[in-house]
Amino acid sequence: MRPFLKLSCLMLLMTALNGFNGPSADAQVQAPKVAPQNEQAGIEFFENKIRPVLVEHCYDCHSGAPDPENASFVLDTRAGIQQGGDSGKAVVPGNLKQSLILQALEHDPDFYAMPPDEKLPAQVIADFRKWIQMGAPDPRKGNVPSSPKKKTELAIDFDKEREFWSFRPLTTPEVPEVKSEAWSGSAIDRFIKAKLDEKKLTPVKTADRRTLVRRVYFDLTGLPPSAEEIEKFVNDPSPQAYEHLIDRLLNSPQYGETWGRHWLDLARYADSNGLDINLTFYNAWRYRDYVIQVFNEDKPYNEFIREQIAGDLLPYENDDERTRNIVATGFLVMGAKMLSERDKEKLRMDVVDEQIDVTGRAFMGMTLGCARCHDHKFDPIPMTDYYALAGIFRSTETVHGNRLGNQFVSGWMTRPLPIKPEHAAALEKHAAELKTLEEKLKDDSDQLKQLNGDTKQQQHLKRLAGIVVDDTQAVKTGAWKESVYSKNYLGVGYVHDMNEEQGKKTIRFTPDLPAAGKYEVRFAFPGSRGRADRVPVTIHSLQGAKTIYVDQTKPGPIDGVLTSLGNFEFAAGKAGAVEVSNKVASGYVVVDAMQFIPQFKLPKQNGVLVAKKPTVDSAADVRAVKIKTLEASVKTLTAQIKKLKANAPPPAPVALAVGEQPDPADYRIARRGNIHQLGDKVDRGFLTIASIQEPPEVSPKQSGRLELANWLSQPQNPLTSRVIVNRVWKHLFGNGLVRSVDNFGHLGEQPTHPELLDYLAQRFVSEGWSIKTLIREIMVSRTYQLSSKFEADQYQQDPGNHFLWRMNRRRLSAESIRDAVLSISGKIDLKQGGSSVAHYPEQAISPNKNEKLKQNPSEFRRSVYLPIVRGNVPASLTVFDFPAPEMLVGNRPVTTVPAQALFMMNSPFVIGQAQATAERLLNDKQQSDSECVSKLYLACLGRDANQAEQAEALQYIESLMKADANSDKEAARVKAWTSYCQILFASTEFRFLN
Repeated sequence: MRPFLKLSCLMLLMTALNGFNGPSADAQVQAPKVAPQNEQAGIEFFENKIRPVLVEHCYDCHSGAPDPENASFVLDTRAGIQQGGDSGKAVVPGNLKQSLILQALEHDPDFYAMPPDEKLPAQVIADFRKWIQMGAPDPRKGNVPSSPKKKTELAIDFDKEREFWSFRPLTTPEVPEVKSEAWSGSAIDRFIKAKLDEKKLTPVKTADRRTLVRRVYFDLTGLPPSAEEIEKFVNDPSPQAYEHLIDRLLNSPQYGETWGRHWLDLARYADSNGLDINLTFYNAWRYRDYVIQVFNEDKPYNEFIREQIAGDLLPYENDDERTRNIVATGFLVMGAKMLSERDKEKLRMDVVDEQIDVTGRAFMGMTLGCARCHDHKFDPIPMTDYYALAGIFRSTETVHGNRLGNQFVSGWMTRPLPIKPEHAAALEKHAAELKTLEEKLKDDSDQLKQLNGDTKQQQHLKRLAGIVVDDTQAVKTGAWKESVYSKNYLGVGYVHDMNEEQGKKTIRFTPDLPAAGKYEVRFAFPGSRGRADRVPVTIHSLQGAKTIYVDQTKPGPIDGVLTSLGNFEFAAGKAGAVEVSNKVASGYVVVDAMQFIPQFKLPKQNGVLVAKKPTVDSAADVRAVKIKTLEASVKTLTAQIKKLKANAPPPAPVALAVGEQPDPADYRIARRGNIHQLGDKVDRGFLTIASIQEPPEVSPKQSGRLELANWLSQPQNPLTSRVIVNRVWKHLFGNGLVRSVDNFGHLGEQPTHPELLDYLAQRFVSEGWSIKTLIREIMVSRTYQLSSKFEADQYQQDPGNHFLWRMNRRRLSAESIRDAVLSISGKIDLKQGGSSVAHYPEQAISPNKNEKLKQNPSEFRRSVYLPIVRGNVPASLTVFDFPAPEMLVGNRPVTTVPAQALFMMNSPFVIGQAQATAERLLNDKQQSDSECVSKLYLACLGRDANQAEQAEALQYIESLMKADANSDKEAARVKAWTSYCQILFASTEFRFLN
């Protein structure tokens, strides 16, 4: 469940309970009541399954005193959850039918949904159902407090609220003096040392060089240093060796990939939509590559903010700048969306809510989504502030068009990017050539299909008595259209006059008769509704011309296709004819063939009866020649099209990007979050508590994103610089100075070093909003260079290392673990940029197909370039706590679970890279086994193997080779070393950073 839903969705449940008119039809079915569990088991079930859900998803809005306007339904006591709202009880022990909370959890169509955009997991709902059937055991005590009077915006004293640490204007604190000369150089160190002295803590010693170089490499590039790079740094006598190392890595391309990935966690980056219909985001990679480029170029952070919020509205000097500005707004499109939502206004506002949430938490560390349904419970954010921002994002076009050719499946905005004139001309020329060839191929293929059509019709034609003249052999006047739509025809098809130009079209059949005499003439056509009921057919015989009118609205009485026109005298040869016209015909005139059946015994030639063979064979010969010609043409055209596509110019670039709505407007407060119950209009604007100065007015002609971007990135904003400085600190130390990196409100944690935070924020702004400058200043500090040595006494006093008496020992990120394995094996592909999902179908994961695509055509690329498909993130990342891409995550969880060890033991990827590492190691025949062990330790762990580790490694490898004595000696050697390489990959030391 996305975080922005957790805090506000219960508001809609309360609304539902207050306005509910009775249970839905589905809810009328009472589930059978199970036997009650013993009291202790019931309490344990509540504590394990129910209370955590209520605490996580409900208490922020539904605890404490109920609010008659916004949150009259409370869930933090047994009395509150059983009392419910005005419409009935939320929970009735043992009664599923009357427990209204289930209707909301199950998204009953006749009821309000909780959460409004996405159901809780089915297992959670099943737990609530089971809990109610058990009798709703609940150990919580307390009564429901009386409801206070309705709050108004004036109830928030913003001046007083700005006394809270994060809302205060930025200050320039005085750098403290410290007694220790070793700690008196860097301002950062003096702030840290002053706090340590205050707490009577002593910092540990500086880390050794091998530890430092590994730390710096992983922190800046996400990759391990090679054995050669470690030795080079360790043996560098220059006093500036450490600073030079930092500068070199800050300027490496891999820096942007690592720090860009940190930002992608906040941007909830993914290559697919996820949720209900998981469609592929084919152009998301452009935003990913833009972010990496931003960090590599060290674009000022305030400009980075402006481009992501309003890049399409910024001025530009050239096409490259225009392209980057448009691509940057992919930040606002990247969120998951319920594309099949039938209520399009609800979908629109749910997207707005997601954009408000991610903007608030990414840039300001504020949970703005809490104010969607009511004034924020804990922070000074009234609903009016939420809807001031909602007006801005609702005036922004994000949801656009349809997908999958389905009017009920919404799409998202994409925008064409500027291209050079010669590129545009090449694309236009290529499209025209391709269209011509494809149209010709279709025409020839259709004709070939007709000629190779149903063999029954061909055989029927050959079996007919007498002489048969097909429409392909007749002389046509005017435009007749070939068809095989009606299956009841002779030969290779038939023709019709398209019901056009009456009186201007004829078809003349001239048979080559073997002898003079009387012949029955039969007219073949597929009859049907819509055909002409009076088609003139004129027979030219020895008796003169005779016109007969044929009704084609019904099939012919002979074999369902032939109609007899009568018997006529004809001379031998081609003297006679039959002509079909569309004169006076009303409806389609359809013509297939004419049959001439002799009413006398045919004479013999050389003892053989004269038959119809010449005429029929003539038609077959014509058909065979035409088929051969068309087959050659289809083959040639297919090859030409294939070649043309292979040499096609690059497609016109398109990016995920927002646009402006044609009708920008303010929005109204949605009562209790219900978009169909709108109240007072709110002028578009910004967060009041963070507006130290008078905020700019929003242009009535635009959405207001440009003004929002400028307001967010102004130096006076007390939140923006503090939040990003804290994020940078967190990535370098494992914890931020404010540990709740995404929440700078009252529910977040207080800063451990508020003066240092403000000092760094002020420095950050004054140094041009440079991330690289900030990183460098922190990394050259003595604090960053501390070892992670454990000291029991100091741990007892500060177990969380809040005051940084040592460096935190950190586990590597999922990406760094995978990339380190590839780097050590020598298989890593450092190619940058480009799409990772071009080979994916439009529906990235189809619920109707039990199959998964390969993760990436190039399995050895860095992890930042792997396809991040929602619902199918690569296992090598998820097992090590890669964040769910549906949500903003500024502080990844770090778990230690058996699945991680099992992955390192059994993954074909890990085993394959261990083998590649072993082969690479053994490739140098001059190295002894002892030297190989040392090199492997240095590459994997950044240090030398000690004497005991050397002995253990060699003993292990030798024992494996002896056990595999029957195999090829060299193969057994590689296999044994592969096993040992895998042991180091699976070790805790490999996965942790000291």
